[in-house]
Amino acid sequence: MEYRCFTQEGSRFYLKNNMPVAMIRFIFCLIVAGALYFIIPLEKKIGLWGAVLFVIFGLINLLKSTKKLVIDPAAQVIIHKNNILNSEVEYRFDEFEQFYVLITKYVFIPMDSTAFFIFSKNGKEKRVPIVVGLFGSRKVQNAINEVNDIMNMEKR
Repeated sequence: MEYRCFTQEGSRFYLKNNMPVAMIRFIFCLIVAGALYFIIPLEKKIGLWGAVLFVIFGLINLLKSTKKLVIDPAAQVIIHKNNILNSEVEYRFDEFEQFYVLITKYVFIPMDSTAFFIFSKNGKEKRVPIVVGLFGSRKVQNAINEVNDIMNMEKR
């Protein structure tokens, strides 16, 4: 079966990262930072602070593109690494509790939605993000359906 959010290599499924979009966003943030710095006079510190803020936004965006999520149905494990600065954490399928979707709205308009795994690890609830969708929840729901299919939840 062909998945939109995951690629299969052997028995493992890897979450697809959208590096070209992350690079476009990073370059856009750098352009905005440069424009703020050069358009607003140096006497007004807001141009410098705005430029620094947009450079930070760009770097955070690049950092988020290094997320790693691997589902291995054969070994019954999920390997998660939030970004390149964090270490990998392994969760077992039997620690899985449920999926959770968080939708952020602004004046009745969905701004973004995030799908999470909820695991019970060592007696503590752990929320592991799967995907983030902007301006709706269709991408998030599709990702949950794919994860559900990959983990073979109906047969558990």
